[in-house]
Amino acid sequence: MNNFSDLLIEAGEEISIPSHSYRQKGVDVRETKVDKVLSRQCGKKEGLYLTLTPNAHTTPSTLVDVLQNCIKKLLRECGVNEGKILIVGLGNENVIVDALGNEVIKKIRTGGKSFTLSAIAPKVADITGIKSFDIVKAIVDHHKPDLVIAIDTLATGYLHRLGNCYQLTTAGICPGGGVDNPQTCLNRNTLFVPVVAIGVPLIISVGNIMGNNSSEYAKYMLTPRDVDTLVRNSADVIASAINNVSL
Repeated sequence: MNNFSDLLIEAGEEISIPSHSYRQKGVDVRETKVDKVLSRQCGKKEGLYLTLTPNAHTTPSTLVDVLQNCIKKLLRECGVNEGKILIVGLGNENVIVDALGNEVIKKIRTGGKSFTLSAIAPKVADITGIKSFDIVKAIVDHHKPDLVIAIDTLATGYLHRLGNCYQLTTAGICPGGGVDNPQTCLNRNTLFVPVVAIGVPLIISVGNIMGNNSSEYAKYMLTPRDVDTLVRNSADVIASAINNVSL
């Protein structure tokens, strides 16, 4: 099983993960419900997972529409139909591959009608001296949102998925898990509100490419040469989809 991937669809290398696949406006969508049994088998948290894979002809506006529909589906899964949503941009804005969450936050329109959006970018402990989870937890306790949407860069085990899919889940997110540096997870059990995580795979370990995740290779991570463009485009799509949900 792939040890350096955040993607559920890559957790099924050694086990069969039942899923439902369909196409929406030309975008492939794979839907998987992970229960307790499957969670133990695949090593992923319980929740509903949606993986979106656009094709070469998918326009940004089409991708925004499909992503928006998927976000709404996960909100319904969480039982949240109105109220306050806190958008959390995880990562380090000074490292472009890890800046996806921060770039999304810059484009969020706070306020709204159906949902009231607020947004924060807690940065990383190396900058603030405070763990991201502690900052988010303090704000959640004070602000009392009805739901948290967390955005972060993900790790993949396959080159063809770099910058080429979106994973959404009600399972929350454990920052750093894909690079073997897991932090405290942001999920319903830790924040006491529903958490939807959205991520794009932008990094891959050399070990995954070499087919050997020994310590010699696994400590090196690679990212596409055009990662700055991928981050910018992905942030535009995610922020637009979230903003549309609040209209």
